[in-house]
Amino acid sequence: MQFNTKRCAFGILTVIPAVLAVATMIEKFWGTDFVADKIYGSWWFVALWCVFAIMSFAYIVRHALYRNKTAFVMHCAFSVILLGASVTFLTATRGYMHIRQGETGYTYTAEKDETCRKLPFGVKLVLFDIEYHHGTYEPADYISFLKIDSQICRVSMNKIYSHRGYRFYQTDYDADEMGTTLMINHDPFGIAVTYTGYFLLALSMLVMLWIKLRWRVFYIFASTACLWYYISQLNPMTPILRSPMLAAHVSVIMLSYALFVFIALTSLTGILSKRLRNKLYAWNSILLYPALFMLAAGIFIGAVWANISWGRYWGWDAKETWALITMLVYAVPMHKNSFSQFRNPLKFHRYCACAFFAVAVTFLGVSYFLGGIHSYI
Repeated sequence: MQFNTKRCAFGILTVIPAVLAVATMIEKFWGTDFVADKIYGSWWFVALWCVFAIMSFAYIVRHALYRNKTAFVMHCAFSVILLGASVTFLTATRGYMHIRQGETGYTYTAEKDETCRKLPFGVKLVLFDIEYHHGTYEPADYISFLKIDSQICRVSMNKIYSHRGYRFYQTDYDADEMGTTLMINHDPFGIAVTYTGYFLLALSMLVMLWIKLRWRVFYIFASTACLWYYISQLNPMTPILRSPMLAAHVSVIMLSYALFVFIALTSLTGILSKRLRNKLYAWNSILLYPALFMLAAGIFIGAVWANISWGRYWGWDAKETWALITMLVYAVPMHKNSFSQFRNPLKFHRYCACAFFAVAVTFLGVSYFLGGIHSYI
């Protein structure tokens, strides 16, 4: 029974990245709508994640792994995040409202079934405006000034407005700039649950980094702060990128990639050099923590940013999906107590060298082959 629980939990952990990788390839040739319906939105894909969560929790309890409180809280955080996603999926409504300047809207069209949903209040478009970069005709921001329950509010890119459990997002506008399209999201329970999971994850990762690195963790924070400051000084032209979340998201992701590059190179050295193998194994075993945790932090910062910008945490964009694949792939060697193979320096180095393929696809392959909203092509 113990062996079956372990085999099932980690077996699914290897199946999920494979499914995700195949899905991104299928999307390239069959389209986003096809994979959204047949894979990401299918009952079996949801069931796969549910079984993984249940088997993982059963394995933790069966082997009393909860004695390591920090690791236990971290695993619980992922379960809470999945729970929040489930609550959002089952209870949240999301749709679109189009209103012209001077008009008041009372309904919106649901995204899932295109039914007309009534709001408990009216939304009047007082004014729609476009701000431009100084001296250019490049839009810097799209702004809707609304009147809701006698209050004047502003909705723009990366700036939502919340009212009585409804969140309003700037989505589109009419060609004559006299009308706007707002995305409306009503998720009274899922957001709180999901953000609780994010908080628990951040707390547990910080504690574990301190346990593993002690004072050396400050080098990681200092490097992140420097890169964050540099990126924050940029002035992106695209309105959606004009957010303080950009610097935080990109800085931690880039440093995680840099650490994965270092781990891959030293792993190759460890494979070739028997003399350095054990020393490099000790280094990489420690560096794997900040590399993986910073990747996870970057992913979830991106999820929060997506929720602020688009009203959803995750869109299964190819870049998002391969970042998740990379996180899952590198999570496996973290479980040395469950896999004796990773206590062998040579096998550990071989795995880390091969795992870098996921980083390469995430950073380069997606951009120049798979495409998506994160693509540079």
